[in-house]
Amino acid sequence: MKKQTFFAVSMMTVLLSAAVPVASMPAPAYADTQTQLAPEPMKKLAQLDKNVVEAAKQAMQKEAGSLPIELDEITAMNADCWVISAKDNRGEVLVTKKEGTVVSVHVNFKFSEVATDLQKTIISTLKSMDGTQAFTLDKVDRISSDVENSWVFTGENVTASIDATTGKLKVVSIKYTSHKMNPKVVDTAQKAMKALSNGKASALFPDVSLLKNSDYHLDQVWSFMDRDRTHSVFIGAKTGKVVSAINYNEFRDSNYVSDEDIPKVFAKPFYTKEKAIAAANPMVKKIFHMDLTGYNVSTKYNEYTFTKKGKPTVTASINKKGVFYDFTVTPENGMIN
Repeated sequence: MKKQTFFAVSMMTVLLSAAVPVASMPAPAYADTQTQLAPEPMKKLAQLDKNVVEAAKQAMQKEAGSLPIELDEITAMNADCWVISAKDNRGEVLVTKKEGTVVSVHVNFKFSEVATDLQKTIISTLKSMDGTQAFTLDKVDRISSDVENSWVFTGENVTASIDATTGKLKVVSIKYTSHKMNPKVVDTAQKAMKALSNGKASALFPDVSLLKNSDYHLDQVWSFMDRDRTHSVFIGAKTGKVVSAINYNEFRDSNYVSDEDIPKVFAKPFYTKEKAIAAANPMVKKIFHMDLTGYNVSTKYNEYTFTKKGKPTVTASINKKGVFYDFTVTPENGMIN
């Protein structure tokens, strides 16, 4: 997905990737019955070209390593592709109907079946984030496609992923309940949520996530939402300070702008430097207790970046009406915590 805002969209991506660790295969999709008398019938595996089936098997075997792969049946389809599943719940491979080209591969592993270095990377990271828990990871998914190439680990209240090309950690999410957390952190989140919504936000959602994401420079942050899921606040786990806040109400319905339309809608800067500071400063003061006076301002479409030597950087985005709806504070060292 194209970069729409620094945090509102990217953090939502982080949250979604934590909540939905595996890029699921397409569900069956059939043509409109008004234009087609009958849906396309599901084929048997034996009806596919043997070379296509063999190529699909080899693609899965490549990712499965020493684990034996035997393709079993076609279990789903969409307009363009077949989903072929392997025996023993080892995963699926997606192939195009016309060319028989492999689009994506998904292989299921047990935690004990993956390489030791990957196991160590995940476990050591989890322990560094929370040394009080004995984490159990019971499922590992190897995903390979043009848009994703990763190992995804899941367990009770835990999701983590590693880049399969570099072997480096991508995302870690640990779920908690707010009543078991440090009351000071919860109080900080509540006050920030109230300021962000001008007192309109509902009570905090009871589930809270501790996130780590190297791609977005997140060292460790607590992710809070209100019960209506209309506001988000992120608290640095190490600093205890608010590092980001998002008001989704200001970027929905008539105010929503798609990725493709952003360059057109915001081709001309909405604000001058002075007016951008004047528009963003009240909320920045209330939520982050910072003052943007004297900051420099740069802009790209709807995203404004406020910088000042020796001070944290503030990145914020506006909707079509010029209302700032998401804010992120990044320390000089670049790591948000």
